[in-house]
Amino acid sequence: MSTDPPYKFKVVRQEAGVRLYGNGVDWVQELDLTAGVSLQLFDPRHVQDWGQGADESGNVPQYDTGVSVSIEPQPIQVHWQDLEERWGDRAFSVTNGQFFGSQPLQLAFPLKADGIIYSGGYAGLGEYPGEKKMLLIDGQQAQILPFPEVGYPENPLFSPIPHLLVGLDEWADKGIKRAVGRTFIGVGDRNQDGTSETLWIFNSPAATQLRAARVLRALGADGVMMLDGGGSTQLLVQGVERLRSRDRSPRAIPHSLGVILPRRSIGDGPAETPGPHHRESGR
Repeated sequence: MSTDPPYKFKVVRQEAGVRLYGNGVDWVQELDLTAGVSLQLFDPRHVQDWGQGADESGNVPQYDTGVSVSIEPQPIQVHWQDLEERWGDRAFSVTNGQFFGSQPLQLAFPLKADGIIYSGGYAGLGEYPGEKKMLLIDGQQAQILPFPEVGYPENPLFSPIPHLLVGLDEWADKGIKRAVGRTFIGVGDRNQDGTSETLWIFNSPAATQLRAARVLRALGADGVMMLDGGGSTQLLVQGVERLRSRDRSPRAIPHSLGVILPRRSIGDGPAETPGPHHRESGR
């Protein structure tokens, strides 16, 4: 794991396989997948509708997925409670995730978790064509690669990769030079064994896209992806609010990312218990 963090970051908290860095303003989590740490990409318990056809605005699920879940947004504290209920004391943190739209509230881009495609997104080639990236997690390996905007069967959503989250390239124009809330994710090969086993999650109440990417690259990331930001950017670590939404009233969000600590011993912590809307889906 990193030994000399840049940008005046200091280690604020450390658990097995996880470090939380802070500098008084920004936060970075460093996850070592080889230590048994995992990243929960989705909890389906607040899914309201599976969105298998056109919605009231005429949007249809993209990339031949046939699904684009509608989700009831929740305060970040509820996302934390859900994570803790599911994983017990292995729950480490929860932060905001995917871009989303409203009426109905759906994710903008594709999402696959635990082998299940939850959304092909509503945006497709209509938003940021050629500027989408995808985070792939398979066991102890993570990658950030360009997202191919193709359908079945070429799209990696239909591959055996169990976890896939689509975001935006660091240079996609989300107010590139504006210092606003930012959430970015990066991956890298810290031990130089040819496999990217380290994940970084950057949260800031006010950063430019350039700064967010630079921080992650300075820590060792060789792939970077932008997630939702602005008032959506929030972070709770072990129940403690580290970064609050800058909206006048903290923003409820439909999607979050949860960091799960390794199982410390046999029988430690609850087994995975999928939410009430969890279901198998396939082609």
